[in-house]
Amino acid sequence: MDHIVWDWNGTLFDDVRLCLDCINRLLQKHGLSPLETLEQYREVFGFPVADYYRRIGFDFDCVPFAALAEEYMADYQEKSAQCPLYPDVLQTLRRGRELGLGQIVLSASKKDYLMQQMEQCGVQDAFDSVWGIENIYATSKEELAHLLRESLPPADRLWFVGDSLHDAHVAGAVQAGCVLVSTGHQSRARLESAGVPVADSLWEGLSVVCGEAGMRV
Repeated sequence: MDHIVWDWNGTLFDDVRLCLDCINRLLQKHGLSPLETLEQYREVFGFPVADYYRRIGFDFDCVPFAALAEEYMADYQEKSAQCPLYPDVLQTLRRGRELGLGQIVLSASKKDYLMQQMEQCGVQDAFDSVWGIENIYATSKEELAHLLRESLPPADRLWFVGDSLHDAHVAGAVQAGCVLVSTGHQSRARLESAGVPVADSLWEGLSVVCGEAGMRV
């Protein structure tokens, strides 16, 4: 069986602008210069999250990363209820189901936050399983991918769809296919450096997966 492993934030869930606003409030609170544009944000955001925080000016000797992450998430989680799904999410998920693909969410989000957002969007029942991490520091998505791989029959094929270079890295770690979408947290130019297909929408991403899997959308 073939499974699409969807990333959530920035892939299905459109929280990019909110993330820029939240990080800018955090920067300003700690006396640092905010990121000026969404394009600038998409050029610096990445994983591990601690490295991203260092790149934009935070000094963990002054304020520990754990404290900064908690401040950020308190701001983000309160406001994320206003974030929508990307416009083609429901159509794409429906077509994937019609094609007989397994559909899984694997995210660097904290599991309870993830489930809350999915319920707000009404898609909590759209997936065969949902995998999220158990802390807010976003360091173990690769470990989750290995656990996911081990939970499925060895002959099953996985196709990761995400919006970051980290998604391509995680897919490679479990010998899975990967398609990246350019509508999320990192720019198309950065995504192209991963050496995997880059799509400009989820529907296009599904089409690429189906082509690789020998199916027709």
